Amino acid sequence: MRHAGGKITVMGNALDFLGEHMCGGEIIVNGNTGILPGLSNNGGKIVIGGSTSRPGSEMAKGTIIVNGSVAEMMPVYKAEGTEDVDGVTYKKYTGDVIVGGKGLLYIK
Repeated sequence: MRHAGGKITVMGNALDFLGEHMCGGEIIVNGNTGILPGLSNNGGKIVIGGSTSRPGSEMAKGTIIVNGSVAEMMPVYKAEGTEDVDGVTYKKYTGDVIVGGKGLLYIK
């Protein structure tokens, strides 16, 4: 059964593979995450308040917003310049190009 909604808020840090295989809904992390948040994301939204590493591998669609730093970027994203999201300017990337993905990755 596939669910398209819902929201989870993490008040601290999260571990590796946060939101793996998401199909919808939203996860907000007020801290940092481990490696590979949004792995195989297929339509959900992840907002990371802190830092992470290798976000969005194999993301087909969906959105990941990182408000901290990214220790290592996946080489499967295409830089698209900058874009304002909710009044904040982010570097915008699209991909994962290997899987023909239409995901959006925003990094502050």
